[in-house]
Amino acid sequence: MSVHALSTQKTEASLLSLDEHRPGRVGRWLVLAGFGGFLLWAALAPLDKGVPVSGSVMVAGSRQAVQPPTGGVIEQLLVRDGDTVSAGQVVLRMDPTQAQAQVGSLRVQYVNARAAEARLLAERDGRASIDFPQGLRDQAASAWVATVLESQRQLRSSRAQALEMELGGLRESIAGAEASLQGLQGSLASKQAQRDALDEQLRGLRELARDGYIARNRLLDSERLLAQVNGSIAEDFGSIGRARRQVLEFKLRIGQRQQEYQNEVRQQLTELQASAEDLDNRLRSAEFELAHTQVRAPVAGTVVGLSVFTDGGVIARGQQLMEIVPRDAPLLVEARASVDMIDRLRPGLPVELMFVAFNQSTTPRVDGEVTLVSADRLIDEKTQQPYYQVRIKVSDQGLGQLAGLDIRPGMPVEAFVRTGERSLLNYLFKPLADRVHVALTEE
Repeated sequence: MSVHALSTQKTEASLLSLDEHRPGRVGRWLVLAGFGGFLLWAALAPLDKGVPVSGSVMVAGSRQAVQPPTGGVIEQLLVRDGDTVSAGQVVLRMDPTQAQAQVGSLRVQYVNARAAEARLLAERDGRASIDFPQGLRDQAASAWVATVLESQRQLRSSRAQALEMELGGLRESIAGAEASLQGLQGSLASKQAQRDALDEQLRGLRELARDGYIARNRLLDSERLLAQVNGSIAEDFGSIGRARRQVLEFKLRIGQRQQEYQNEVRQQLTELQASAEDLDNRLRSAEFELAHTQVRAPVAGTVVGLSVFTDGGVIARGQQLMEIVPRDAPLLVEARASVDMIDRLRPGLPVELMFVAFNQSTTPRVDGEVTLVSADRLIDEKTQQPYYQVRIKVSDQGLGQLAGLDIRPGMPVEAFVRTGERSLLNYLFKPLADRVHVALTEE
């Protein structure tokens, strides 16, 4: 074999040896490159870090209790647990018989009181017509209200007539006394004229009697007649004084009677106004009770926790009959966080929510936001374990993603509160680093 042939064989053997080892080297390089890439990704790629919490669905405002402000007997129960109701819908009726009777009785008393008040105001002000309140005039189409108003008009007229008759009698007495006074004054004037004439006559008779031309008896007769006239004049003066006093007395009696009448009217008016106000308050209270014999839903939502079930049952004032879970209220999640994670939680942090009651392959994860972290830790009454309460609000976008799903209060929810970012290496080695730090500080 030649030297050239031998060299060729060695070269071929060397190349064959290189071909046999190349896949191993490539594989090792690929593994090293992959591991290096993984380490680079683990060191640099950001991963969400956060706090996982579990909770359940609730609605803003929580459940609304249905509590009647009045008690009574159930006439008709109109809903059952799970029924959907609208705001203001009647959910229960109580027997209104007693409330209706109370309202009817008080309304009659109130209308009578207000009508009498209007009549007394007319009497006080001296008006012949009664100005009834607009509320009564609006009800005048009702026969019984019209009867009440007419009776007050008749009473106003009869009382005015009675007063006028009484005052008229006094006015007639005044007229009689004044007529008598005029007669006395006329008689007095005549007698005074007669007296003046007798005085003149006596002056002449005295001169004649002094000269002896007439008998003294005639003079004495004239003097006696003058004395009689003067006595009659004095009596007339007394009668005139009495007549004038009678006129004044009758006038005073008229004023006094008018004042007594006004005082009587004012006293009755004061008492009646107080009574009318009391009746108004009682009527409003009775109407309130009658209106609330129909118990209505305070909000739109779903009936839960029904505590009455049969017609004819008795319910007490303020008794909780049922609760309404509000509809279309903001959707909230109430979760519990362990006490060792509380330092990482605060309002405003973003949250990823998973509604685990639904099929996870078709139910999206939705975004939310922490709205409340309790100021102090709470204790679970059953397990006696401490926790912090966390409240999460589902975002508007999240509500859109959940459209079509029957989300009910109490459904379980898993939440991940995102508190920042960290690498995989940090995630893997942080517990070890924390443990080493603790170990190095131990004595």
